[in-house]
Amino acid sequence: MNFYLKLLLLIFVSSFFYFPKVVLAEKFPKLVSVKTSKANLRYGPGKNYPIKLVFIKKNIPLIIIDEFDHWRKVLTTKSKIGWVHKSQLTLKHRSIILKSDYLRKKPYLSSKKIALLNNNVNVSVVKCKFFWCKITLKNRKYSGWYIKKYLWGSNYIIVD
Repeated sequence: MNFYLKLLLLIFVSSFFYFPKVVLAEKFPKLVSVKTSKANLRYGPGKNYPIKLVFIKKNIPLIIIDEFDHWRKVLTTKSKIGWVHKSQLTLKHRSIILKSDYLRKKPYLSSKKIALLNNNVNVSVVKCKFFWCKITLKNRKYSGWYIKKYLWGSNYIIVD
């Protein structure tokens, strides 16, 4: 092997040990929800920007698509985009039922049906598998598995 080729290979391999590795974590998009009973969605990242709309309920699911300082740019279930202060958000996964179907005891279509869930029901997402998510609703009165593609924003939950 040529001397210069060996030297180049040595420099390349040693660079992995001497230079810090930069690992880019996928920060966005990320499923979150509104923490407070009143939160402002603004046109920009700051209190000086006008309010686009006001969330008047807790637990509304949102998807973070960007950040600036203490502000998070979010997408709503109604496809509106705006900025919310991070203090108004929680990492608790919430979702909205997109298509009516049955909540099931296990993550199989043949599993026992627990309850029929209608469109627009707000649910807590406990965890997700590839095609199913375990959810709870109405203060944990019901708990079971729901088809993942029928839950808004569920693609942004880490698969268990």
